[in-house]
Amino acid sequence: MWNKIGALSACGLLSAILCSAPANAAVVVYSGYDISAQNLNTKPNADAAHNAYRAAIAGLSDTFTASFEGAPVGGLTSFDLGGGATMTGAANGGAPQVFRNALQCQYALCGGNTTVGGNTYLGIVGGTVTFTFLKPIQAFGAYFTGAQLPGMTLTFDDGSAQAIDVPGFFGADYVGFTDFGRSISKVTFNAKSDIMAIDDVTFTLSSAPEPATWALVIAGFGLAGCALRARRQVLAA
Repeated sequence: MWNKIGALSACGLLSAILCSAPANAAVVVYSGYDISAQNLNTKPNADAAHNAYRAAIAGLSDTFTASFEGAPVGGLTSFDLGGGATMTGAANGGAPQVFRNALQCQYALCGGNTTVGGNTYLGIVGGTVTFTFLKPIQAFGAYFTGAQLPGMTLTFDDGSAQAIDVPGFFGADYVGFTDFGRSISKVTFNAKSDIMAIDDVTFTLSSAPEPATWALVIAGFGLAGCALRARRQVLAA
């Protein structure tokens, strides 16, 4: 009799521990800014933030990067980022944002390309850029150059409204974030009225069940195994 009770108690404890696992991880932000960056080779802080972000998602599958090389120069309608993701945008006044392959003005003032060996980037004239994901994501990052105004943000909903600052004061910035265990279907960049640029967008799909889901699955297997073990002990008694 003791063995039967002990087995059931241990299994109940295991299930309680698994089901009490945290459902979601916190948003982690990777951001680095270089004032007065003059080109893609003069942004060490932004590059360090980019490298840290890439290291954080290095072990994950289904990661995509859009460098915009090969994008048609001219107004943005809808651009395929890969992985079932699309990018759309509207400048202040409703005009489209514009793909460019040459500087609109000085790099620190208007931004430009951040792709080594490349030249194409998305020029921003205020307004917004929206990234929509057919399959939800759990990480997102991009270079933002030429930003000058405070208050610019990346916003998204992971079950609650989130906003991440995009710093700007005549230079180059990288902003990335991870939100493991959550599912994000849309990220919006609000450029306010700033003239600037976006390049090298990287995101990772949510390809695995959330931690809470895994806990319930494992707990289910644990309870089934415990019930079978208890039944065998009862029959053997």
